Amino acid sequence: MEKYVAHGWILYRPDSGLIKQESYEIDRLMETAPRYGYKVEVVNPDELSFFIGIGGRPDLFLRGKRVDPLPQFVIPRMGSATSYFALAALRHLEKLGIYSLNSSHAVALAQDKLLQLQKLSDAGLPVPKTILVQFPVNIDLIEKEIGFPTVVKTRVGTQGSGVHLCETRQALNDLLQFVQANNPHAELFLQKFLPESRGRDVRVLSVGGLIVGAMERKAAEGFKSNYSQGGSAVPFEYGLKNELSVSDTMKVLDMDMAGLDYLYDDEIGMRILEVNSSPGFEGLENTCGVDVAAAVFRFLDVKLKISNKYKARLLGWKEPAECIE
Repeated sequence: MEKYVAHGWILYRPDSGLIKQESYEIDRLMETAPRYGYKVEVVNPDELSFFIGIGGRPDLFLRGKRVDPLPQFVIPRMGSATSYFALAALRHLEKLGIYSLNSSHAVALAQDKLLQLQKLSDAGLPVPKTILVQFPVNIDLIEKEIGFPTVVKTRVGTQGSGVHLCETRQALNDLLQFVQANNPHAELFLQKFLPESRGRDVRVLSVGGLIVGAMERKAAEGFKSNYSQGGSAVPFEYGLKNELSVSDTMKVLDMDMAGLDYLYDDEIGMRILEVNSSPGFEGLENTCGVDVAAAVFRFLDVKLKISNKYKARLLGWKEPAECIE
């Protein structure tokens, strides 16, 4: 009989809108789990059904069959593909007492980039000057308060999609006219452009508030530095002050795992561009030589209160240390 200390699900639904699918991250989590005594399977939240009744235990079904036993943890890897149904399913799993890395609250907050910036700003953390716009857009106000170039973003997006740089007032006006004609209800926000960060930024990956790795990304061309769009990367050395900033940011957003993107700012050093709850980590592992998947399962040990000695006894490992190599 197969032995494992805990079993769980990786919640994942393919997103045709992604430039690069998450096959690398899913494969890494799947191949690493057994080394740490975990059994995991990939579950599409669209295949879940759940019922809510008066009193009693809520029911959960997968592909039409009652789930028994329930998973002990879930790892959401849906990112921008997190639909209302997927988020509702995740909340239902939490109501059943299943730990989620990250919580439904954190996933929803990561998806709404504007609300995320509001939370960070309210906590006194540095973010780019940002404005939510609706049509007709007051371009005079944009020019006065943000200036040009200016960055135009959709409220929901990932891997650099839904981001456009308008170098001039005319370029912004042309873009807004095009969007208004095709989608007058589009949710757009504009951000101040930081020229010192043109074509480069810093990606930090954190698990449990601790930095697993950090890299500076540089654009292959244009101003988007995303690794998924062909950008290059080199390891980035993080100082104590910035390590504390990462921990503070994670606490504000209630995230256990996150990819934090920072822009260079000559005035204060760095500003938080955005925080992702389901970060890709192929580029980080290749660039920094770190094992992100291992960090995830070590953190699960802590959250699920599983000791190395218990693992060794249950799984027959000769040395407790084997589970953390």
